[in-house]
Amino acid sequence: MRRRVQTFFRYFPISERDRLWGLYLTTAGESRIPPRSPYPPPGHPGGYHCDWKRGRVLREYQFVYISAGRGVLEMGRTRWRLAAGQAFILFPGVRHRYRPHPRTGWSEHWVGCDGPVVRSLVRNGFFSPRRPVLRVREEDLLLGAFSAVIDAVHAGRPALQQVTAGATLYIMSLLYSAQQPGQAGHPSVARAIHEAMRGMADPAQPGRPLPELAHRLGVSYTWFRRMFAHHTGLSPHQYRIQIKVGRARTLLSETALTVKEVAFRSGFESEHYFSRLFKRKNGLAPGEWRRRMVPR
Repeated sequence: MRRRVQTFFRYFPISERDRLWGLYLTTAGESRIPPRSPYPPPGHPGGYHCDWKRGRVLREYQFVYISAGRGVLEMGRTRWRLAAGQAFILFPGVRHRYRPHPRTGWSEHWVGCDGPVVRSLVRNGFFSPRRPVLRVREEDLLLGAFSAVIDAVHAGRPALQQVTAGATLYIMSLLYSAQQPGQAGHPSVARAIHEAMRGMADPAQPGRPLPELAHRLGVSYTWFRRMFAHHTGLSPHQYRIQIKVGRARTLLSETALTVKEVAFRSGFESEHYFSRLFKRKNGLAPGEWRRRMVPR
């Protein structure tokens, strides 16, 4: 018996509240296309139907994940062969077309979105039309995120746009992670980085030299610094500074310790350096921050 196409999708009206949120969905859906089935399934509104002969140009972004089967994507003069475990990004104003291979079909999952958040990510180089096809590393997490969007749409949850925007941003973060150098995503590397982060957050050893920490993990400091930045977006030194400043804010708000005592308990060796750094990070000197932020 020939299997039937299974598809579900929605297209959303956008309210002013949705635009003010900063990230809003235009569409979400999933399709399971058996071999030798027509593509795309009918029912998509004008402007969204992906006609193979003419291609399509969108006004927003779409993030598409292929969980089974294979197919092809074309953007301009470039063609990519797609396989299960890959995702691709469609950009506004870029003509494209894609379809599953007739011998395999495929399973696809997508969200379309727009707003200042995603446009800022593209403008700042997190995603680029020069690299629209990505190999997914953590497919279980990505599939779960797409499923969370579809479940929310099925349930018709209150503030649906805001709920699904959160899951969509998570999808983007997983796809951004997939673009990082392969070594940075290796489980043993992630464990080493997480162990280092726990060590830096340990109040009992706030001053342990970072090269010593790398040596204890069995890696060079150059490698450690580069991989740490890939995982966190911060250098180890910047990350440690944020930990110390966060600890200082907690002590200022929850204890009656003097600024000098807060500085030393947070891992700073100089009260003067601590006060100068705290003001640079928070806009207020420690004492002034305590007076303004802590209710009396």
